[in-house]
Parts: sequence; C-alpha cells; structure tokens
Amino acid sequence: MNAEATRWDADLEELASPAPLLQSWAWGEVQAQSGWSVERLRLVRGTMASVQIRKVGSAREAYVPRGPVPATPEAVDWLVAWARNANIARLVVEPEASESLGEALTERGFAQVAPMQPKHTRIVELLPPNELLSTFRHGRRYNIKTGIKRGVVVEEGRDAIELARQSAAVERRASIHLPDRRYYDLLLYLLPWCHTYTAYAPEKHQPLASVLVARHAGRAYSLFAGRSGAHRELMGNDLAWWSAISSAAEAGCKDFDLWGVPPPDAGPAHPWHGIGFFKSEFGGEEIAYAGAWELVLSAGGARLLGMERKTRAFIRGLKRNIP
Repeated sequence: MNAEATRWDADLEELASPAPLLQSWAWGEVQAQSGWSVERLRLVRGTMASVQIRKVGSAREAYVPRGPVPATPEAVDWLVAWARNANIARLVVEPEASESLGEALTERGFAQVAPMQPKHTRIVELLPPNELLSTFRHGRRYNIKTGIKRGVVVEEGRDAIELARQSAAVERRASIHLPDRRYYDLLLYLLPWCHTYTAYAPEKHQPLASVLVARHAGRAYSLFAGRSGAHRELMGNDLAWWSAISSAAEAGCKDFDLWGVPPPDAGPAHPWHGIGFFKSEFGGEEIAYAGAWELVLSAGGARLLGMERKTRAFIRGLKRNIP
C-alpha cells in the first residue's frame, strides 16, 4: 500500500471501530477495476466517504457502501451537499449504522431501496479455536468433528477458479446471481488480506466447498462461498467454514462477520432460510443495519439510470438462462 492508502485506512480506524471493509482504500481499488469510478472524500469535521460513481450519458449516480464514516445524520448532510455540487442525479447510501438512522434519512428526503449489501448479518466473537468450537451449537460441532474424522482436507490459498466452480453450483440450485472468477481474482489480489478455504474429499482430492474470506481492521468477513453438493456425508462445507473461522481466530481477529442472514422474522419460505439456519449454528449476534437509502437529486437523470439498470438486469437474466 502507498502512503496515501495507508493514511486513508488509518484515518478510517480513528472514526469507526472496526473500520468498514467496504470503505477501505483497497475495496475502492477493487471497484475501480469493476466498472466504477471512485472518489475518496474528506468532508466537514473529518467525515470520510469512499464513493463509487457510475455514469450513463450525462447522468451520474453515486453509491456509498457502508458509509459515510461516521454514520451520522450530520455526515449524511455533508455528503448530500457534495452530491449536489457534483451534479449527482441519484445518491445511494448504505451506512454501517443501526436501523434507527432510517428516521433521520427519511426526514432528509431519502427513500429506502433494495439493499446491495447484507442488511442482516451475524457476527461471531472469536476465541481461541479450542474454546470457540464449544460455543457452536451441537449440530455444527458434530459435523465439524465428523468431517475431521473422515479425513476432509482444507487448503488455504487464492483459488478463484475453484471458488467460481463451487459458486456456479449454488447459482444453478438457488437461481441467484453471483460474481464470476474475474471479480474473485480482484478481491484475492487487491485486498490486503483475502484467501479461499477449499475443502477436499480424502480420496481423489475432489473439491467439495470453498469460502472466500477477507480480513480488515481486526474483523474477518466471509464474502462469498459455494459448495458442489457432492459427498455431503463428508461435511466438507462445515470444514471449509470452520477452517476460515478458526484461522481468523488464530490470526488475532476479534470477530467474524458471516455476511448475510435472512431477517429475524423470515419463515421457511425465505430463499435464505437454509443458509440462515446454517450460520445460526455458529452462534454470534444478529445485527441489523439501516439498509440502502436513495436520494433523487435529478428526476430526469434518475429515470435514465433506472432504465439502463433494468436493461442490464434483463440481459443478465438472459445469460443465466442460456444452456
């Protein structure tokens, strides 16, 4: 990291604990290579915001993931003032703050929109691995111990190819859209600490599951994961997650963000019900963030941006359904 990047991340840590990964310098570098322009703002009274900007024709939209920092109504006011001066048509903020911030955002003319990052998550406080395992629920402890006894091997590395294969299997089963290998490569090589944990069957070294984890400011994040569904009796998925979590604990991380669970009142019909149950067995505390909020500053520009977004979603759906 260069001096400017080091200073940015250090200043973030002065404003928030832990500093949000998605506001870090390196996350901005990932997004800059994924089609966004990135502006890193230092606003009034030390407020900071890494802003991702996209342009369609003459219209510009700005997106602030897990920001601004600190996530206060005053910080949002200063960000809005910047957006007006920068001729932004649509501003979307997704602050790392509690749901109570929503009232202040509503008063400022923001409307809640579909979140781009997990609105609900579960964060596990990390302990030494031998103590940590005992805090998990019985089913997860049993599966982890069973996988170890059956000889499952987990390798830590930067295997974007295998993660993409495992994720593709999840896409087919769940009809969801996940990034391709190129995006995983960006995360693995541009974030200061990002690795995959891939579980293999003891015979023929067949890959079973993979988890991608980033670490930043004392917190680990399981950003993406996939599993083929093969040899479920080996508990490869459990072992991949356990290796990711226990390695973070051994490295001195304070906690582990499981990165996305269904809302607390979601029933069995919710598409994330299964993954929510799986993650709940690791324990931890459920956290609800404010979600994503949109402020339209130019109605015409926002319409143009909306039309382009719908077109991209339509094309993505066509590609997904091509055999």
